Amino acid sequence: MSESNRRELIRIANELNEMSNDESRHFISRIIDDLTNLKPSIAFVGQIKAGKSRLINGFTGQAEFLPSDVNPWTTVITDMHFGHPSGRTQGAQFHFFDDRQWRALIAEGEELRNMFPDDEDSYKREMIEEQVEAMKTRARLRLGDSYEQLLGQHHDLEELTSEDLARYVCAGEDPTEATEHDPGSDRGLYSDITRKADVYFERGHFPFPLTVTDTPGVNDPLLIREEISRQYLKESDFFVVVLSAHQALSRADLKLFRLMQALELGQIVVFINRVDELNGGAEDAAKVRADVLDGLHKALGKTNIDVLMGSAQWAHYALTGDETQVNHDEVLAWLRAHPDQMQQYLEGVRKLKQAPAPISREAVLRYAAMIASGLPDLRRHVTTALAEGKREEQLRMAWQHLNSFAEGALERGKARLRALDEDGRCQTESAAENDKTLAHLRKTVADRIVEITREMDDILANLRGVMDDTVAEAVADVVYGPDGQSPLLAKGDATELNFVPLRERMRELVQGATQVIRQRMLSELYSIDMQANGALRALPGWQEPADSRMNTSAVRWYRPDTSALTRGITVELRVNWLSRLISRKSVVSRAERMIVQEFQLIGDDLIDTARDDLLERLNTVLDHFLALLAGHLENRAASGKNSERAQAQIELDRARTIADQLQSVFDTNHGNERQPEAAE
Repeated sequence: MSESNRRELIRIANELNEMSNDESRHFISRIIDDLTNLKPSIAFVGQIKAGKSRLINGFTGQAEFLPSDVNPWTTVITDMHFGHPSGRTQGAQFHFFDDRQWRALIAEGEELRNMFPDDEDSYKREMIEEQVEAMKTRARLRLGDSYEQLLGQHHDLEELTSEDLARYVCAGEDPTEATEHDPGSDRGLYSDITRKADVYFERGHFPFPLTVTDTPGVNDPLLIREEISRQYLKESDFFVVVLSAHQALSRADLKLFRLMQALELGQIVVFINRVDELNGGAEDAAKVRADVLDGLHKALGKTNIDVLMGSAQWAHYALTGDETQVNHDEVLAWLRAHPDQMQQYLEGVRKLKQAPAPISREAVLRYAAMIASGLPDLRRHVTTALAEGKREEQLRMAWQHLNSFAEGALERGKARLRALDEDGRCQTESAAENDKTLAHLRKTVADRIVEITREMDDILANLRGVMDDTVAEAVADVVYGPDGQSPLLAKGDATELNFVPLRERMRELVQGATQVIRQRMLSELYSIDMQANGALRALPGWQEPADSRMNTSAVRWYRPDTSALTRGITVELRVNWLSRLISRKSVVSRAERMIVQEFQLIGDDLIDTARDDLLERLNTVLDHFLALLAGHLENRAASGKNSERAQAQIELDRARTIADQLQSVFDTNHGNERQPEAAE
């Protein structure tokens, strides 16, 4: 569904809320909140010096917002919000670290590194700890007495200038190097304690509200920046992995892809940047793209990751007019080598020439550079994928619920008019009988929830036992070694323990158990549906509503959240060889005990999260069902007064209009291909 569909659903939901009962209004209000806050996110990730910041500037149309000089950023994640649900369109918020977040940053990255270890990872934790301490030292020197008061706080700026941005996210001079530090300069003043930046813009050329995230970068000499980038991966819905045409798919890139695959992240597209710097132009770029596709296939197996190409430098020229390092002949040669982009360019120029004002040569050249940059194609690719993915599913679920309420209101209106047309004779039960019937249905549902919960808890208790046994056995196998020779007692400076198979097994156990629970819940919900509708059909004069069936989508579409499996293990296993010789048994047994405890905690979190999510979805289904039934019962009694009949007709017409409007949203969505526009 398009952005106009989302807005139309919100409008219809608000109108439907006005004519619903209290129980229905509570549920519809939740739908309105979900629709209002629907805002997918796109993260740009990749190695430093791949041109990521300038690429984001071109992607968002904010020409020079993110500095693109060498190493301007510190440890800051920058979220650029376009069309934020709050309505905010300017300014920024900067959030500061506290001691707990710094400790978590060190601890949670340990297991991410251990998932795909390399020779360099053995010293990374120590270096990251040193770099965090260096950040704290610099911040104390810069901020003085205000350092402690700022930790864990945030600054909110109504307007944002480039000077403001530099104070929070740019490195600035190092105050520990007295010869270089200028006490009067506030560039980088807050940079060492700034954890995250939220910056707000108009929706611009994007087809719906979204967030674009700039991450510090991987393979960064300042390891704390790489650590933040890796840990932020699970926070986004879509990922643009930026590669440099000069060194596409290096060892660091492949490690990032393997990590993203292991974490089961969302949709991914690869963008090969800097094709303008290849001597052979389009021909060399095609070879680079073929090598990347081949490398991804070999490293990841069968994959549906798309690979696009382009130049952030060309997009920069198109937005700013800065011709530095831009060869117009190469731009046109690129377009000639790519027929689809050439067609976009020719159609765009034709539209430009239709404008009242004459078109300049510079405007044509800049338009050609924008098309050749590949940024319009990237925007189209990303927004289409988001519109047809998770966002589409959420909009469709909201539509289904709203349509159920609208059909219920329509059926109630028809039943009320039929009652009024029967010479004023009451065809429905009294209000007291309605209340009694609804109370009986609520008690029935409450009793069944208790039964469903008890059965679910039995299954999860069994899962907890199996999970603990699995953890204990797998950890022992890894810590003591398959041949009885513990890796912890081997010579060397570091020890890497591989717990990836254990995490995969824990994921399988949770998925299997929750699948059983989900199927049993659906069976019980079907039984409740049948029982409730049987009780309603027994009422005198009951007319079967069109929407009397229970909507079980929330339970039927459930998939367990396994993000806890990405959590790091905080136990420090890197002990020197001499200490192992002194206390060989204690090193192994202590490590085994601590790792088992931490994995059991992860297992507990997986199970507790699954239980909470399943109960929430179960209650969502039943709350919606009871709200519909309450609405059906509410208007059973009616009188034959002319004024009441006129009002009933008005309400019926309003309900019919809402139902037609909802159907129009559905028909519009399916009658046309969804192709979000991406402005150049």
